[in-house]
Amino acid sequence: MELKRRLFKLSSYIRSFPGFIMEKDEGYLRRFTSSEWIEYELWLFRHRGFTLHSLSEMYNTSRTFKIKPKISIIMPVYNPAPDEFYMAIRSVLWQSYPFWELCLVDDASESRSYLNALGRIRDKRIKVYFKESNSGIAETSQYALEKATGDYVALMDQDDELYPDALYAFVRELQEKEIDYFYSDRDMLSPNDRRYMHLFKPDWSPEYLLSFNYASHLEIYARHLVTEVGGFDSRYEGSQDYDLVLKVAGNTEKVVHYPMVLYSWRQSQRSVAMEPGRKGYAFESGVRVVYDQLKRRNLPVREVFEDKDLWRGHYRITWDEEELAHEKIALIAVGRSFEERSRICSLVKQYLNRFDVECFLSDYRVSDINDTLRRIKAGRKVFFAVDAIDTIVTPGMVDMLGYLRIDGVSVTGAKFYDGNRIFNVGISVSDSGKILLAYRNGAFEEKGYGAVASVPRNVSFVYPAFWCSPIGVLRQNGYLDEDCSYFLSCMRFYIKTVNLNERIVCVPYMGLNVDMGKTDYKADLEDLREEISGTGFRDPYYNPNLTDINEDFGIKL
Repeated sequence: MELKRRLFKLSSYIRSFPGFIMEKDEGYLRRFTSSEWIEYELWLFRHRGFTLHSLSEMYNTSRTFKIKPKISIIMPVYNPAPDEFYMAIRSVLWQSYPFWELCLVDDASESRSYLNALGRIRDKRIKVYFKESNSGIAETSQYALEKATGDYVALMDQDDELYPDALYAFVRELQEKEIDYFYSDRDMLSPNDRRYMHLFKPDWSPEYLLSFNYASHLEIYARHLVTEVGGFDSRYEGSQDYDLVLKVAGNTEKVVHYPMVLYSWRQSQRSVAMEPGRKGYAFESGVRVVYDQLKRRNLPVREVFEDKDLWRGHYRITWDEEELAHEKIALIAVGRSFEERSRICSLVKQYLNRFDVECFLSDYRVSDINDTLRRIKAGRKVFFAVDAIDTIVTPGMVDMLGYLRIDGVSVTGAKFYDGNRIFNVGISVSDSGKILLAYRNGAFEEKGYGAVASVPRNVSFVYPAFWCSPIGVLRQNGYLDEDCSYFLSCMRFYIKTVNLNERIVCVPYMGLNVDMGKTDYKADLEDLREEISGTGFRDPYYNPNLTDINEDFGIKL
């Protein structure tokens, strides 16, 4: 009887753990809560702590899903470090969603000793292919794509790691949403094999994506869509994934961002993450990716170059001023006195001397501004400028007009300074409903988390001291609401814009100094908070893992 009882207990224990759980002491899982940074380690303990029981629950739940797609993980391989490669494979084997295949393609590595790591792994879902000659990561990725048989394809590098719920999180979202493209937040693995350098990303941000490939890692695509756009293009070697997301994004609106870290990008001695200069060709390809994408959209781009003041892989677009000079501009100078309105008109017009500019003077009454808008001719782009503007630090009106040429962009705004400090680079709303002026009181040269203080990005609100919108959009949205202040009427207009699936872009290349004595911004922000309180408004561009205590895009603990 004692033997039967022990056998029954053992069999029950074995049945309680699916086959993917290779170690019963949870030792492997502890690596997902180990960080170089104390505050991030605390966050990991709260949000990324896994147990054998929690993974078993996910596994059992995944088997009950109505939609259970097969996911092909594409992994091009070339001379990987054996230990790092093994940890990458191990992270795939630990996936709590079981319906996957790993398409591993060796690009004629000089040594295949790394494959010894697979010698002790017996899993028919792992498929290994060998190429006879080396051709680079783009062609190798394409080879793997052609071997894939899944409904979806996930991209993975040879030395990176997936969190155990990476595929499960995607498929759980798929139960309620149609998804063609899925991406998540990510962190990095240090040379000490500990996590840090998290990137909590915004929801889908097409213009931010033109500044750098923020969406990269983890990315999962509907395979048919990848095939339809031609897959990986070897002309963009090293940035073939950047080209792919821009091509796919143009063919679907079914994009989902999952605001949780599901992928760790390893900083190894061989990787761009550790030594960006090792693969300079990848960033040269990135420049061509952005330029060619804009040209395919028939946009007036003059040049794209890598912004060397930022982390490598950030790109700046310069617009063709000759073509944009054909734009007709209406400038509404808003002020408390005729002298101030005239000053603002003269200040702004000197930087628009190549344009056909018609200047209108208005006080702060919204009814007066709307009367002015009704007089503006069709086809003009309308700049709003208020008397709180003291000086123009960096004239970027051409950049603002360039981004307005992008289909779907209806408003562009600017970056504001208070002397030698940042006043704001757009306005965010936290999950708790707190209104945040991005990087308020930050150093003048602050680049920002994810370079948000330095590159054009999508936002829900721009500060209305200086902004631009086509007159057609203003008319379509019913101009500005007249039953509130100028500030709040602009905020309401931005909300209408976002609700119509149009986009707002903050362009920090346009920088202005604000006379703080002429703005009551604290009262304005309180008005906005009250306006959206209880409405269910959610800012898609401010990740819920970011703090609302400070305005520096820090981690929420």
